Amino acid sequence: MRRLSVLVSTAVLLVTGALAGAGGMPAGAVPAAAGHRDAVLVRDIDIPVPGQPAVRAWLVRPQRSGAGLAGVLDLHWFEPGRVDQDRTEFLAEATTLAGRGVVSVLPQLTFPWAADPVGDARDRAAVTAQLDAVRQAYRRLLAEPGVDRDRTAVVGHDYGAMYAVDLAATTPDLRAAVLLASDATWANWFDRYWLQLPEEQRAAYRGVFAGLDPVDLLGRLGDRAYLQFGGADPFVGPETRATLTAAAPRARVSLYPGEEHDLRAAQVRDDRLAWLAALLDLRG
Repeated sequence: MRRLSVLVSTAVLLVTGALAGAGGMPAGAVPAAAGHRDAVLVRDIDIPVPGQPAVRAWLVRPQRSGAGLAGVLDLHWFEPGRVDQDRTEFLAEATTLAGRGVVSVLPQLTFPWAADPVGDARDRAAVTAQLDAVRQAYRRLLAEPGVDRDRTAVVGHDYGAMYAVDLAATTPDLRAAVLLASDATWANWFDRYWLQLPEEQRAAYRGVFAGLDPVDLLGRLGDRAYLQFGGADPFVGPETRATLTAAAPRARVSLYPGEEHDLRAAQVRDDRLAWLAALLDLRG
């Protein structure tokens, strides 16, 4: 893991073009998938955040209006060199869910994607600022016409999962949180892949994030949490998995022995979608 500046890449445009279709569909409109009743709209939006630049995000929703829609906030992973380590990561999944009556918001995260940790209290401030932006993205989801605030979830991967824990722990109305390959503490990856602090400074740096670490907040989610881990993940090993599962004894946990950090197997996705469908009472 290392810093990679955030780009609105050609890959985003390619995904958008693919979703819009080549058969005369207007940009942003996707025909209903087989077995689903709803056509899908994909929009590029800006979400205002007080004191910060606006957040770029995808809004994906059924074309129909009316009440009774579930909502999902998708928070992407950090993996330099991968074209989907941005707001596009869950775009195809969100399109599938829209056909089942789900509105999704997929914000672009920026820390540490666009700025390096520096090793002091400024890193806590950066995490807190990013979390403020995530909360604004969740409020934008709730504001979308038809979304039932009692049927919402957050899905996060890697750093996105860590922000998802912090959001869900302070948002009791969130029905579900799906957490892919989360770390237990903010300091661990920041130190290991950027800072390489001397041993005598590590405890103090961990203390910078007191009250924000996923391991300390995860237990608040109870049975609303679903943890997905790869057994061959070089970044989230057995010790981290054990720490997180011990902190969340009521969570559902799935370990996929052959999967690495990207967790791209169809089974991982299918398990996640089935769990969301049950908790959010999705049709189809």
